[in-house]
Amino acid sequence: MAGVSLPLSVRTLSMALTLLCLSGCTSFGRGVTEALIQSQSGEAEDTRACTVDGEAFEGIAPILEAQAADPLSAGNPDRATTKLVYIHGIGDHQPGHAGELVQSLTDALGLDVRASVTKRIVLAPQDGSDRPFGVVNIIRLTDSQRRRELIFYELTWSTITARERELVAFDNSVFYRSQRASINSAAKQFANNAMTDPLAFIGDRGADIRGSVGQTLCWALSARWDDLSELTEGVRCENSTVYGDRVVIDEVVIASHSLGSRATLDALQDAARGLNRSTANPARVDQFTTDLKNKEISLYMLSNQLPLLESGQPMRTVTRAASEFCGPDAPQADGRFLKQLNMIAFTDPNDILSYPVPQFWVRSYLDSRLCTNVRNVTINIATVRRVPVLGTFADPLTAHTGYGSDQRVAELMSSGIGHGSTSELVRERCRWIEVDPSLD
Repeated sequence: MAGVSLPLSVRTLSMALTLLCLSGCTSFGRGVTEALIQSQSGEAEDTRACTVDGEAFEGIAPILEAQAADPLSAGNPDRATTKLVYIHGIGDHQPGHAGELVQSLTDALGLDVRASVTKRIVLAPQDGSDRPFGVVNIIRLTDSQRRRELIFYELTWSTITARERELVAFDNSVFYRSQRASINSAAKQFANNAMTDPLAFIGDRGADIRGSVGQTLCWALSARWDDLSELTEGVRCENSTVYGDRVVIDEVVIASHSLGSRATLDALQDAARGLNRSTANPARVDQFTTDLKNKEISLYMLSNQLPLLESGQPMRTVTRAASEFCGPDAPQADGRFLKQLNMIAFTDPNDILSYPVPQFWVRSYLDSRLCTNVRNVTINIATVRRVPVLGTFADPLTAHTGYGSDQRVAELMSSGIGHGSTSELVRERCRWIEVDPSLD
């Protein structure tokens, strides 16, 4: 739901629902509701909590700094570049939906220069049809010294499920809206826009969503900025002349929101298996998958729903076997998907659509061949306020959608935690609970 515009009336609905659930009767009436709404206004000290549970991690900044010895002006085609791929969640999105996150990250990373051109890839399905398959906007960012470079890949896949939203769009008409109370009407319109996507994902649109994410990751792992035209259409990544060229050279970081996290994990596993490839050259596919086995990728999941979206899915065939595939002395290292997947799961405990990812869940439900190392960030995105009579309350919609503008999130993605380069903001505002695997 990242990027979806949420009117104040929808937030008011969540407050009203909380009143209903907690009170169990209507005797509180209008006075308590008004007090609740009024409690959302006014300035106060920011005491929102932030706790990081897991091993230390460094974030994106050190990766960018490693490029500094080889500036852009040198024109070296073998120069390593950092790519950040962003995958949105449920709801209708337009290109540019990641704008808040881009701004927060550029501030944190000191990338204040960008290319004048935004490049675009119109993704193509494997069967060659012209059905919507997603669009990738690509932004080039650097610093004033042209030493560090970040290529931002923003995927917009919501066109894939536009038909599903159209099936219920009639319910947003004035005729039906006029029959509802205003708060209920706003909430119903929001549900019509967003809640069809999870149903479509577990149905026949899931393969296209995963394929769209997979194509985006493939382009990020294959092409330099200079390899891409301003507009690329009708070309599958694996059929391009640059397929797999940058897997070994470039660094790829992924950020996902909501449903985008499930699609990303599925796409990574498909890529590692060499699935959904239409190329006529199997050797190139084999090389791509081999290179991935030596690749370390960080995945920042904002408002993660993995445990919820695992419902109804078949059990993974390889679980509780990380020691067999992961690490320098693993006996089956050739069978792994990645060298390591650094998963950083951000969760606001007041987000009703987000879940932490405990270590036992990773061992039991994620494929061991991903070699996942999970850190959990429990962070209050929405402010917790005291409400007369009822107790405390935090807007669950802000808790779900507000990550892009939260500077603590950007600083954790930028500089991580648990080391000498941790940002001052994170040191002041986030508590670190270190996990040491050697104690197991």
